[in-house]
Amino acid sequence: MNILRRATFLVGLIGIIAGTPAAETDDPAADAPAYEILSGPIFDTEKGVWRYSVDSPHQHGPNDVEVLLPDVRDAIKPDRVLFVLPVETGIGGRYDDGLQIIRKTGLHNAHQLICVAPAFDRTPWFMDHATDRQRQHERYMRDIVAPLIDDRYPAKGKRSRLLFGFSKSGWGAFTLLMRNPDLFTAAAAWDSPLMLREEDWKNWGIADAAGSLENFRQYQPSKLIRSSAKRFQKETRFVLLGHKFFGSMGSGMENRNESQLTPGYEITRPTRPAFNPSPP
Repeated sequence: MNILRRATFLVGLIGIIAGTPAAETDDPAADAPAYEILSGPIFDTEKGVWRYSVDSPHQHGPNDVEVLLPDVRDAIKPDRVLFVLPVETGIGGRYDDGLQIIRKTGLHNAHQLICVAPAFDRTPWFMDHATDRQRQHERYMRDIVAPLIDDRYPAKGKRSRLLFGFSKSGWGAFTLLMRNPDLFTAAAAWDSPLMLREEDWKNWGIADAAGSLENFRQYQPSKLIRSSAKRFQKETRFVLLGHKFFGSMGSGMENRNESQLTPGYEITRPTRPAFNPSPP
């Protein structure tokens, strides 16, 4: 499945499973640290997105946040925000530009989605580093990006906050949802290494992002399932599709799910080809 078809399928699916917003915190910015918008919103006519340059205490220097709005916002449906998580620094690159894929396929209009692409100056694993106070990527998503969107694009009804990723950003979508279930509503991922073991933590830049093995353990999905299972047993809130590249690192979650998260988690067999050209 090419990246356009994959995006269409996943975003459509996440729109279905997130039809009703989950319990959420009304004001995610209540205890958030200060951040500064250095510029924006500036409309990029070529890309069709609004761009903010944001300086926050959780990253080294300013980073962009891009926003793709539906052409017409439905006054009846509740506003849904889709956070398109990257697998590399900046926006776009080797793995394409997520917002542009959504724009080309019209998914933001079809599902009435405010689509948001946050950039990172260090390779994101969506963890807070154990010691580097300016590499706090979970806090950046939770305390900076989500409040920024809520402040500038208020919801007409209850707000749904959706997460979308593949490979490492799919891993990030799962951990962000599991660790912040009152803020994020649902997540979808493609071919993601959810069953990373402790001995894997030195691969793929994970150690650099985590800062310590003990900190990495706080984000391991296999552990998060055990500690958060009761919060996810009433409805499906996470879907993993395809695990051709990662094999047991993705499909191994299926056995864990049977005893822990049913029906909060759903996984497919690897019947579709994975997009990832390399890990993760």
